[in-house]
Amino acid sequence: MKSINNHNQIKSATTTTSSDHGNALNLKTVKTTSDAPERTRPRIFGIKEAPTYYPTEEEFKEPIKYIQQITPEAEKFGIIKIVPPKSYNPAFCLNTEEFRFRTRIQKLNSMEGETRANVNYLEQLYKFHRLHGHPVNKVPQLDKRPIDLFKLKKEVAQRGGYQMVTQQKKWAEIGRILGYTRKQCTSMSNALKSAYNKVILPYEVWLAQHKQDSEQSSSLSSTSSSSSNVGMRRQPSDKEAEQEEAESPGNGGQACEICNSGENEEEILLCDGCDRGYHMYCLSPPLNTVPKSDWYCFKCLTAAGGDYGFEDGEEYTLNSFQKVCDKFKSEWFGPKGQYPTSEEDCEDEFWRLVENPHETCEVEYGADLHSTQHGSGFAPLERKPDGRYVNEPWNLNMIPILPQSLFTHIKTDISGMMVPWLYIGMCFSAFCWHNEDHYTYSINYMHWGETKTWYGVPGCDTAKFEKTMKAAVPELFEQQPDLLFQLVTMLSPGRLLKDNVDVYAVDQRPGQFVVTFPKAYHSGFNHGFNFCEAVNFAPMEWVDFGLECVKRYKQYRRQPCFSHDELLVTAMREDRSIETSTWLKDALIDMHQREMTMRSKLLKKYPKIHQVIEDIELSEDQQQCVFCNTYTYLSYITCECTSKVSCLDHLTDLCTCDPLKKTLNLRFSECQLNEMIQATASRACAPSAWSDKVRETLSTQSAPSLKTLKQFATEAEKLSVPVEEARWVREYVIQVTNWLEEANKYIIRKHQPRRRDSSAIKLYTGEKYNAITKLLEQVSKMSFDAPEISMLEETFRNLTDAKDTATRVLNGDQAIVTSKDYKDAFDFGTSLGADFPEMQQLELKIKHCEWNERAPLAIINPATEYNELTRLIEQAKECQVSETDPVYLSLVEKEKRGIEWIQEAEPLLKSTTTSNKTTKIITLQNIQDVLRAARQNDVPRVPHLYSAVHDLATRANETVKDVNTLLERARTASVLSERPSSTDVQRVLKSIRTLPIYVEGTEKLQIEFDKVEAWLNQVKKLFHITSRTQQKNGLEPILEDILENVETITDQDESNGDDDDNDKQNDVYCLCRTPESGLMIECDLCHEWYHGPCVKVSRREAKAQTSYVCPICDGSQVIPHATKERARLEDILQILEEADNTLLFVPNVYTILADIAHRMQMFRSKVQAFCRSKTHLGVEDINMIKQHLRELEGLEVVLQDETEFLRRKVQALAPVSRNPSSTPTVTTPTQIPASSSPVSQRAPSLTSSNWTTTTNNNDDVLPIETDSISQSVSSQQQQQTDNVYCICRQPASNSEMIGCDTCHDWFHIECVNLTPSMVSTIDRYVCPNCIANKRSSRPVIKLTIKPPTQPLSPSPVKQQKRKLTAITSASTTRYENGRTLKQQKQRPTSNDDLIVLPSPPSGPLTTTTTTPQPSYHSHQSHSHHQYSHHQSLAPPPQLSDQRQQQQQQQQSSAWLASSIPASTSTTTMAEQ
Repeated sequence: MKSINNHNQIKSATTTTSSDHGNALNLKTVKTTSDAPERTRPRIFGIKEAPTYYPTEEEFKEPIKYIQQITPEAEKFGIIKIVPPKSYNPAFCLNTEEFRFRTRIQKLNSMEGETRANVNYLEQLYKFHRLHGHPVNKVPQLDKRPIDLFKLKKEVAQRGGYQMVTQQKKWAEIGRILGYTRKQCTSMSNALKSAYNKVILPYEVWLAQHKQDSEQSSSLSSTSSSSSNVGMRRQPSDKEAEQEEAESPGNGGQACEICNSGENEEEILLCDGCDRGYHMYCLSPPLNTVPKSDWYCFKCLTAAGGDYGFEDGEEYTLNSFQKVCDKFKSEWFGPKGQYPTSEEDCEDEFWRLVENPHETCEVEYGADLHSTQHGSGFAPLERKPDGRYVNEPWNLNMIPILPQSLFTHIKTDISGMMVPWLYIGMCFSAFCWHNEDHYTYSINYMHWGETKTWYGVPGCDTAKFEKTMKAAVPELFEQQPDLLFQLVTMLSPGRLLKDNVDVYAVDQRPGQFVVTFPKAYHSGFNHGFNFCEAVNFAPMEWVDFGLECVKRYKQYRRQPCFSHDELLVTAMREDRSIETSTWLKDALIDMHQREMTMRSKLLKKYPKIHQVIEDIELSEDQQQCVFCNTYTYLSYITCECTSKVSCLDHLTDLCTCDPLKKTLNLRFSECQLNEMIQATASRACAPSAWSDKVRETLSTQSAPSLKTLKQFATEAEKLSVPVEEARWVREYVIQVTNWLEEANKYIIRKHQPRRRDSSAIKLYTGEKYNAITKLLEQVSKMSFDAPEISMLEETFRNLTDAKDTATRVLNGDQAIVTSKDYKDAFDFGTSLGADFPEMQQLELKIKHCEWNERAPLAIINPATEYNELTRLIEQAKECQVSETDPVYLSLVEKEKRGIEWIQEAEPLLKSTTTSNKTTKIITLQNIQDVLRAARQNDVPRVPHLYSAVHDLATRANETVKDVNTLLERARTASVLSERPSSTDVQRVLKSIRTLPIYVEGTEKLQIEFDKVEAWLNQVKKLFHITSRTQQKNGLEPILEDILENVETITDQDESNGDDDDNDKQNDVYCLCRTPESGLMIECDLCHEWYHGPCVKVSRREAKAQTSYVCPICDGSQVIPHATKERARLEDILQILEEADNTLLFVPNVYTILADIAHRMQMFRSKVQAFCRSKTHLGVEDINMIKQHLRELEGLEVVLQDETEFLRRKVQALAPVSRNPSSTPTVTTPTQIPASSSPVSQRAPSLTSSNWTTTTNNNDDVLPIETDSISQSVSSQQQQQTDNVYCICRQPASNSEMIGCDTCHDWFHIECVNLTPSMVSTIDRYVCPNCIANKRSSRPVIKLTIKPPTQPLSPSPVKQQKRKLTAITSASTTRYENGRTLKQQKQRPTSNDDLIVLPSPPSGPLTTTTTTPQPSYHSHQSHSHHQYSHHQSLAPPPQLSDQRQQQQQQQQSSAWLASSIPASTSTTTMAEQ
C-alpha cells in the first residue's frame, strides 16, 4: 500500500541520517515561544479543553503550594496546563553537541487497542488457513474496500453466532454497522455471509473445539507475561531448586509438549514460532506428514501479539534527529498540500492513522531518557553551606526534593521517580494511556519545539476508563492482564466519550507546564520535533492515593517502587510538625489496623508460629514478598531453607516447608505502633486544644485584652490550626488593631502639647470631632479591653468643653468680651486640636482685634514698610472691615504713595546699559531725587528696592571719581611707567557699562584703551602670536617665558668670571643653557651636549643614526623656538619707543617687554665686546665663538648682526665637510681643492640623506676639505700661510698627508712618524701640537709598543655609531671610565681622541687612550663604536734612506718629549 511505501522511504532516510551525528543543535531553528494559533474548528471527537492557569509572580514562587491551591478545582479534569509569568525564562543547559539518545519505533495502528486486537486476530486467521493448506491471499472486499473481519466477527458474536444471525437475518444490520448500505451494494448480506463462512467460521469452529487448550494457552501466556515482571506462582526452596536442576535431562533432547515424552524424536514436529516439540500423532487432528510451509503450535496460533512492545530504533544527536523529523513531516503533509500543517489537521491525521488497521505509519520517539545518564535541560542543583538548595523551585530537579514533597522521606533508591526523564518527540510519536507509578502527581515542562497534545481522564473516572478499555479489547487483556501497566495501548477518545468517560485535552507549547493528578489516565502525541522533561512528586494529599495504588499493585503482583509503610514511619520520625502530624495521624491509624488484621489472621491460623521483633535494615530483595512483590516493611515470613521472604498473606507460597518451621518477623510490636500513633495524634490534636483554650478564655473574660487576642492568633499560626477555625480570631485582631490605629490619631496625650501652626491653612470642618464620636460608637459594640478606649473618651470630653466655651464667648456681649477672652478660648481649642466651626469664628475675632491695634500705628509710623501695609489691607478684607473706615482709607492712601515711589525707582534698575550718551536719559541727579523722595514720612519703606537704588548711587559716584582720577594721573605723569595701567582702565570701563547713567570722560578712556589694545596687537604680531596660541597660553605668560629664557642665558653669560658661577656654568648644556634632563646627545665636533627636544632629535632618530653634528657646528640646521619666528631686538626697542610716545596708559606687558629689551641690550654689548677683542678672531677662539653662538641661537630674541658675524667665523675657522669618510683616505696634495682654505661648507644634518659619497673616476677616494687658520697678518701673508701645512710649515707635496681631527691642520705622514700601513688602522687622529696644548688636563695615557711585524692590511670600514646617552634629571648616569656628563664637559676636547705619536725607526709606536666613548643607555645592551672621520693624504716623495732615517729620529725625539705628560718619570720614558 501507499502508506507502507512511504514508511519504507522514511525508514531508509532515518537510517542514513542517524549515522551523521552533526554538530550542536542550533536553538534558533526550533520554536521557543508559546504563541498559540487560533483554532479554526472544534477539537476532534468534541473533546473539551482542560483549564489553563496563569499564576502571579507571588504565587509562582512555591510550585507545590500553588498546585495544592488549585487542586480542588483542577483534579476534576485530571490534567491541567500552567503558563508561568513572562519573567520566567530558564536557560536550556543541556550540552546538545555531546547529547546522544536511542529512540523507540512506534507503528501507529499497532498502538491503538482495538486496531492491535484487529491485527492480532487477522494474523491468527492467516496462520490458521496457511496451517490447513488454504492460505488467504486476499482480504474479502465489499464496495471496493476490504471487509473488517475482526469487527464482523465481534458483531456476529454479539448477536449469538453465525446460526442465530442467519436465522434472524441480521446480516444487513451488521453491514450497516460496518458502514455499508444497500444502495451502495445490493449483495451486502450475501457478501458478508460468504466472507464469514469462508474465512472466519472455520477458525472459530476449530477454536471452539480446542477451547480447553485455548484457555490453558491463555493462562500460560498470562502467567508468562506476569512472571516476566513479578515472578512465579511459588518459589521452590534453594534445596528444591538444586534437586530439580540435578534431575533435569542434560542431553538437550526435545520432549513432546503434550505427552511429555522424548520418544520417537523423528515424529516430533517443531513449532516455527516457539520451537516447542509435538508428536505429529499427539496433535488434534493428527498429522501424517510434515507440513511443507511454516507450522505453528496451538499456543503460538492463539497468542499472536501477546508479546507486543516497542522496538529500539537508531541512536541520534538532537541535530540529526531534527533533520529526520523535519524531513518526515514535510514529506508526509507536502504531497497533500497541507505543509506547513495546522494543529487541527495534524491531530485529525494522527487519529486517522491510529484507527486504520490497513495503513501503517512508523515513527520514532526518544522517550524515557534518564536525566542522570543523559543530563537535564534545567540547571544542575547547587547547595548552600548549610545544605539547602539555591535553585529556582520550578526547576524539575528541585520539585521532588522540596520540603512539601513526601519523596524526601523515602530511604530506598527511587531515582526513577526522584529525577526528571527526557522526551524527544517527532511528528505523530505518542505516549499511550497510563497513570503514574504509585498514583503520584507528575509535572512536564516543554523546553522548546512544536506542540504536544495531551488527553486526560480525571481520577474519579478511572474505574469507568478501565472498564471501557477491557470491553474494547478483551482479547488483549486475556493475553496481558496487566496491559494497563505496559504503556503500549491507545484507545480513541471518541470511544471513551461514547461510554461516558470524561476526556479533556490541552495543547502544550514551549515554556509551559502540564500537571497530571493522582489516578488520572493520560496520553498524547507530538506535532513535531520537541524536547520535554518530566518528573513525579507527592504532596501530603497524595497519601491515600498511594495506599490505594499499593493495594492495586499487590492485586496484580506488580513491582512497587518503594514501601508505603516505610514512608509513613520515616515521616513520623523525621518531621514532627503539626502540619505533618495532622495528615499522618489517619494514615498511621490505617496502617496499624491493616497490620494488626494481617497479624491476627495469621496467628489465628498458626498460633504457634515463631515470632521475632527486631528493627533492622534489610536489602531490597529481603523486603519484598516472593509472590505478590509487595514490600514487607512491618512484618514478613522467613524460612531457613531460603533467603527470600513473603508477606503474611502468602506464607504458603514462600516454600513447601511446614508453616510451623517458618518465622514471623516483626519490625515493631503492637505497643510500639500504638506509641507512634499516640505521639502523632497528640501533635495533631494541638489545634483542637487551642480551640478549647480560646473558648474557655472568652467564656470567662467578657473583654479580653489585645495582647491575649494576638497571642491566640500567633499560637494558631504555629500550631497550623485549620483556617476556618482560626479565621475569626485573626479577623477580630485585625479589626481591633485598625480601631486602635485610628483612635491613636485623635488621642491627645499630656506629654505631647499641640502647637498652633500659623502658616498652615486650617479647615474647621468638625471632621475630627465627628470621627471621635464614630469611634466611640464602634468600641461600644466591640468586646475588648485597651487603655486607648479611656484616653479617647477623655479627649472627647475635653473637645466638648472647648466647643461649649467657644460658643459662650461668641454669643456673649461684645461690650464685655475682650480680645483676651477670644484668644483664651481659641488657644484652649487649639491645644486640643479642635476643628469645629466655632474655632474659625474665634480666629476671625482675634484677627479683627489685632488689626484695630496695629493699623493706626502703621499710619503714623514713618518707618512702616510697604509689605506691612499690604498685609494690613488684606487682613482688613479678611476681617470684613468696612471700606469707609477712616483708618482703612488712610492705609490705602499710604499704600498708593508707596506704589508711586516704586514706579519711579524700578526703571532706574531696569535701564539698559549702553555707551551712547544720547540713549542714557537717566542722570545721577535723577537717582539722588528718588532717594530723597524715599526719606519723606508719608512714603512707606521698601527696604530691598531702596537698598538697590542706594547701591546704584554709590557705584555711580565711585565710578565718576575713578574716571576723573585716571585721567588726572595720566595727564600729570611725565613717564609712561608712572601712568595708570590698562588693567585699571579696563576695570573702570567695565563698571561704566553696568551703570544706567552717562559718565563724563568715558569716550576719552575708551579711545586710550583702544590704543593700548592696538599696541598689544603689534606685540603679538612681533612675536608671531596667533589668536589660537594666545587662547591656549595668553600673551603675558608667553612673554614671561621669553623673559625667563633671556634671564637664563644672559645671567650665565654675566657670571662667567666667577669661580662659583663657573661651576654652575659647567652644569648647563645645550642651546637653552639648562641642566641635563631627558634624552641628551653629544656633537661629534664640538662635544657639547644637547637636549633632544631642543634640537628636534627624537629617541627613535637617535637610535637609527650613526653620528650627530649640532646646529652650531652645522649652520644649515633649523633650531626650534617657542615662537614661530623670533623677534628682533631692534623691533622690540622700536615698539617700546612707540608706547612711550603714544600711549596714555601702561599696558600690562610693558614692564616685561622693557626688561627683555634691557637684558638683551646688555648681552649685545658683551657679545660685541668679545667680537672686538681682537682684530681677527682665530682658531684658538673657536670654542668661545661657538659658546656665544650657542647663547645667541638659544635666545628667543634675535641679535641678527652678532649671530651672522659669529656664524661666519665658525664657517671660516671650523668648516664641516658635508661628505665625510668613515676611514682615513690617502690622496695627493693636488687633490686638495684650492677653495678648501678656508672651508665654506657646513657639516651635514642628522638625516642620512645629506651624507652622500662621491667616487673618483680613477680611485675610490672621498673628497676632503681642509681647515684654514686665520692669522693676524696681511692678506698677502694670509694667502701664503694658507698654502703651507704640517709642523714643517711646507707646502703640500706629492707625499701622503693626514688631517688632525682637532685643529683640522694637515701633516706629512713622515713628519709625524707614520707609515701608509699605520694610517689604515687609525680611527681618529690628533696632532702633536694639539696634544701639547691640552696636556695639562689630559688623562693618563697608556702607551703600547708593538713589536716589528709584517705590514698590516687595511682594516674594513667600521660602522659609524653616534654617541648618545639618556640622561634624566633624577640621577646622573656614570660611564665606563667613571666620569659623569659634568666631568665629560670639563675635560679637554682632545681627551676623547686617539693620540698618534712619532715612533722610533725600530718599529711603529702606537698610542691609544683608555677613555671610553659615552654610550646610549637602554634596557638592552649595545656595543660602543667609536666614530671617526680622519683624513690622510698620500705620502710625500721618497727620500733617501739615510736622510729619511735621520729625519724620523729627530722628529721622534722632539715630539715624543713634548707629548708625554710632565709627571711621567724618566724611567717610563726610557722604557718607552
